[in-house]
Amino acid sequence: MRTDGFIWDDGELSRKIRQACRVARKAGYRYLWIDSCCIDKTSSSELSESINSMYQWYGRANVCFAHLADVPSDDDPRAAQSAFRRSRWFTRGWTLQELIAPLNVIFLSDDWNVIGTKLTLVSPIEDITSIPAEALLHTKSLDDFSVAQRLSWAAKRATTRVEDQAYSLLGTFDITMPTLYGEGERAFRRLQEEIVRRVPDQSLFAWTDVYQGSDVHRRSTAGVEKYSLSLYRYGVSLFSTSINRFAADSKDIAVVSPAILHQFGRSDLLSAEYTPTPQGIRTQLPVLPLTGLFPHVEIIYQGKVPESQWYVAILGCKHRHSPGCLLGRVCYIPPSDSGIELLCPGYVRISPTPGRGSHQPDLFPLSLATIERCRDAIHIKTVYISHPERATRQLGDARLQPHETINLVLRKATRDDLRAQGYAVELRNPDEGHPTTHMLTLSNDDHTITVEYRHTLEDDGRKLRIEGDVKISRRALDEVEDVEADVRSVRWWDYSRSWRPSLDEKEVVFTLAGKQLTLKLCLDWAAPSHYFPHVEVVRMEETTPAALLE
Repeated sequence: MRTDGFIWDDGELSRKIRQACRVARKAGYRYLWIDSCCIDKTSSSELSESINSMYQWYGRANVCFAHLADVPSDDDPRAAQSAFRRSRWFTRGWTLQELIAPLNVIFLSDDWNVIGTKLTLVSPIEDITSIPAEALLHTKSLDDFSVAQRLSWAAKRATTRVEDQAYSLLGTFDITMPTLYGEGERAFRRLQEEIVRRVPDQSLFAWTDVYQGSDVHRRSTAGVEKYSLSLYRYGVSLFSTSINRFAADSKDIAVVSPAILHQFGRSDLLSAEYTPTPQGIRTQLPVLPLTGLFPHVEIIYQGKVPESQWYVAILGCKHRHSPGCLLGRVCYIPPSDSGIELLCPGYVRISPTPGRGSHQPDLFPLSLATIERCRDAIHIKTVYISHPERATRQLGDARLQPHETINLVLRKATRDDLRAQGYAVELRNPDEGHPTTHMLTLSNDDHTITVEYRHTLEDDGRKLRIEGDVKISRRALDEVEDVEADVRSVRWWDYSRSWRPSLDEKEVVFTLAGKQLTLKLCLDWAAPSHYFPHVEVVRMEETTPAALLE
């Protein structure tokens, strides 16, 4: 505090602080707290204490002034295209608690004149933020809103530091935890683990898309299969790696009451326990095999997980558009020799594309009739939720970056191993005449295998398609003859919301001199715009692969 004069005499005082003090004094207040100057950010202990206490400070304040520097004083905040609705203030992560916590918020224009209050502007604010008026005006406790709903309010907001996406939500969930700048995405993982410990709400696992299309469970009226489902892996942890994944349907997800769960015979869902272990968080969940849920639908396996290990995990939450249903999370359990069953998220791709609703959903509404029909197939499983950093440490935000082009990479050790097995290996990169084509050739004294990879990028690099044309030629009597195969083309696709670690294994089968030769092809994500091609050549008389590209 200055003792040699008034604060107004300080020439280094910023305009923001000067104007804020003027407004507060005019309103009759003697004390004002401003985050930009009232926290010593060079002190990690003071910064952590302030972040953990800030929601309470806002909540206990008589009034909170929100200065919208990009909104002129003559703006009509209720107009459809108003500057108020487009203000950056509503896109920042830290302003969420400034909006929710105080009972009284006064909005100020760029020249520090009053625009209105949270109460008088609650209707446009609800439209802008998708936060219900009951939460904004404190007519309902935040605990009455599901975890998925509260996370959706922050899903489209941005912070300068990635850790702040989690730290700015501590008060929203009434959670305190140490702040560790430098931990990156692990902050959001720690927040989710604290939520699991403190809040009996499984909507935390209900991120991304809920299927709202027509019924895919039943045959068409003609008795034929109407839809097919392709199964895809999403990652290794049931915890979300990014708050952005709560931006889709999460705002409409609510917790199901114990009375409703009792009708479904699933009253144990709200009492689930979560125990930290070195392998991940151990819990028990009711799971239903996908084949049991979709007995009349063709299921197409994509990846290295057997169909028998694909499930729908039944959660104690519902979607607004399916009020009489529980939500089932598509998931899989990878094969394990240790007995530890990791429950990992997956999603399906519905073909043909339904007339409405997502064609790549992660969650399905399960009606009481459906659960009753599948009751004998539902089992309580002890499963583990892997720590997200085990996935993000390898993949991170880089997995979500759009591709600029595609590069295939072979390692020197792989090339040397193949040469030792009798194959000469050549990978030709795209050239000016063929800018989207890689050519991989494996040759020995008997035959030559050629794989032509052609890639296509769509949606500004977010969607990738790769087609591989395979040909094998055999040398016989100084002549070269092509060998017929069961298929000659294979295709892969990838999308930036997942960038799967492995793009489905494909097989091409040839017959050489009466003996079968199988070519197994796969692509592994390596880095942004880079993939490792895998080729496994297996002859029928062999018990081990003849060649493996990694």
